[in-house]
Amino acid sequence: MGQALIKGLLAHGLSRSALRVADPSVKARRVVRRRFGLQAVGRNASVVRESDILVLAVKPQQFPTVVPELAAQLTRRHLVISIAAGMSLRWLQARLPGIPVVRAMPNLPATVGCGFTAVAPGRLAVSRHRAIARTLFGAVGEVAELPERYFHAVTAVSGSGPAYVFFLVQMWEEAARVLGLPPSVARGAIQRTLDGSVRLLQAAGEPASTLIGKVTSKQGTTEAALKVLTTRRVSAHFTEALQAAARRSKELSS
Repeated sequence: MGQALIKGLLAHGLSRSALRVADPSVKARRVVRRRFGLQAVGRNASVVRESDILVLAVKPQQFPTVVPELAAQLTRRHLVISIAAGMSLRWLQARLPGIPVVRAMPNLPATVGCGFTAVAPGRLAVSRHRAIARTLFGAVGEVAELPERYFHAVTAVSGSGPAYVFFLVQMWEEAARVLGLPPSVARGAIQRTLDGSVRLLQAAGEPASTLIGKVTSKQGTTEAALKVLTTRRVSAHFTEALQAAARRSKELSS
């Protein structure tokens, strides 16, 4: 996700000289240098000294080590933005007293510039800090500023969302195989149908239910398929799945 943000910011005109990168992995540093032409260092200290905005693009299990290390070097001029799942504003603010903090929840499509990110400002984050966070993640997709209490729902809906789409495609391809379509033909048909349907949904400005009605003819093929999905309570099961994701998000939060 850190590399996705770098790519998006550079594509939106940010100068390479404005970016600093730290990563303990030699391999990751090499990738950053080769892919983006940026210098990357192994320790955080120099990045903290030279930066006003810090994006913590590390795994949640690394936070207990990384955050205390940063705390001793941060000042009120810094803004800390966390993209770690489950690490609450309360947890961060307790360990970074006096430092403005924003929590963000991007999803995987941000890596191709089509992400959705929810951002929640901490109590010391003023309008300037909130605008910075929106601009930063706006470089990789759409941004919504929300109170943190919505983050478990956002995790279930958009954070885990790409997996639901991939799961649908996987089922769709299997069904096409059962119907006898060659895999290469099925894959192309499904991907183009999915892409075109999303574009149509965006362009039409109408709810999905209206578009379903436009595809479905009375006693036609689409109606026959939808009757099976309705009878099998697919919608109810999908809601149950997202509720399970939201519950798990709560269980994992700190």
